[in-house]
Amino acid sequence: MRALVGANGSTYDQPMLTHLCEVAVDELRMSGAVVSLMTPIGTERDQSGTLAAASSDRARAVDELEFSLGEGPGKDAFLTSRPVLTGDLEQAYDRWPGYVPTALAAGVRATFAFPLLVGAARFGVLHLHSPRARTLTGREIATSLLLTELAMEIVLDAFAPVGDPMPPEEPLLGSADRRDLIYQAQGMLMVQLGISLEEALARMRALAFASDQVLADLAADIVARRTRLQQDPDGAR
Repeated sequence: MRALVGANGSTYDQPMLTHLCEVAVDELRMSGAVVSLMTPIGTERDQSGTLAAASSDRARAVDELEFSLGEGPGKDAFLTSRPVLTGDLEQAYDRWPGYVPTALAAGVRATFAFPLLVGAARFGVLHLHSPRARTLTGREIATSLLLTELAMEIVLDAFAPVGDPMPPEEPLLGSADRRDLIYQAQGMLMVQLGISLEEALARMRALAFASDQVLADLAADIVARRTRLQQDPDGAR
């Protein structure tokens, strides 16, 4: 497996991480694979994150659903530090009422999310998508865990020494990532409305959901001042 992942490069970099996602799709008979990097913010139920690599644009779009909606198997795997193996999303409406219908509409029927961990430190998720309901065999779970370990090594080697999951510079992410717009809009709302970063993100998600927008598109409108959010009428922030 290490040979497969390292076949297209001799250094740990973003192309290698993308290649790992492609290997995961081929080896595990998936329709998509992504590696998302995350860090907790505020309360235990909140986190910020960015997509580091994906097997395809379609897989990337599916991953964006969780960030836009604020719920889903990848988020739960990160928050609990445990794999979240969902063999049939049709049975998970109660758990993720917003994520499930949008994921199904995107052609995803089963998902398998594995957290990237170093001891007690967590810093991301390897998330696999399947177009049909299915479970993972013991061998496939072992392969998934090995790929998760390799993804962890790639990220750590690119970022910082083992044990420092959130280094000051993030060369894998790239300045063009659409989530940069979300963070910028989040910061603008925090200052404009006098609210916390967590509340700013929650309000953006609520407005995006209510207006049937992609969160990143709403963020672009906020940054460009085409959309303005107002303080609550009673003065609460």
